[in-house]
Amino acid sequence: MSNKPLIVIWGNPSSGKTTATVKLAQALAAHRKNVLVIFSDALCPSIATIVPQEASKQQSLGELLSLPSLTQEDLLRYSLSLKDTPYVALLGYKKGDHLFSYANYSRERAIDLLTLARHTADVVLVDCASYVSAYLLSTVALEMADTVFQFHTCDLKSMLFYASYLPLLSDTRFKQGKTIPILSNVKPEQDGPSYSQVVGGVRFLLPHVPALEQQMMEGKLLEPLSGKQAAAYGQSIDKMTGLIIPEDVKKPRKKPKEPVINVASIAQRLKELWNWRGAKK
Repeated sequence: MSNKPLIVIWGNPSSGKTTATVKLAQALAAHRKNVLVIFSDALCPSIATIVPQEASKQQSLGELLSLPSLTQEDLLRYSLSLKDTPYVALLGYKKGDHLFSYANYSRERAIDLLTLARHTADVVLVDCASYVSAYLLSTVALEMADTVFQFHTCDLKSMLFYASYLPLLSDTRFKQGKTIPILSNVKPEQDGPSYSQVVGGVRFLLPHVPALEQQMMEGKLLEPLSGKQAAAYGQSIDKMTGLIIPEDVKKPRKKPKEPVINVASIAQRLKELWNWRGAKK
């Protein structure tokens, strides 16, 4: 991993990617790391839901990507700094943007943006669009990433989504060794281990936290959480932080062996999961 890591968060829709990205940025900021968070989804602009009170001050990532040239000064100018979280800046599409709001940009422009971002911040977090094949910036981010936190949820729709994208992600451009599988929004009644097997085993589990869901709905994700479930969620976020900046975390955990995943194995595991659910009914 480089000195200034590029971390990508990707997974199926509604898997808690954006929520975890914000909480991860806050955890990194607590270690006095300057964090730039890039939200690459133009269809569902995120910043207006995270800090609705700041939405009027935001400039669009789409406009930045459309500039004739791109400089570090441009990147800083278009990033939204947070007064209450001084080490974190946000960059993304603004309220009202859609896929056709701005001119198409080139692959080279996406590379330039992410390269400039790495020179600007201590850590760059990219909250990828779930449908990466439709978003060039998300695709390039996955290719350039030092680590990919790959989110899954405990439902068959999530597993089928992953199975559909696995052939694309198995391309040599996307190095599987960089991928960290995560099971997200896990409720007490859900059988996490069975779903974990479908994706070859997960590194971290993020439990369902009703208060966190409420924060997202109310645009208060930057506020602190309390309670047993919130503590378990925070512990997993802290472990993810330890992988990004191990030198600043007192007890970094040893990295387990990476799971080996291929199309044939996931098809078999999906079949077993279907049979398991049928037998349980």
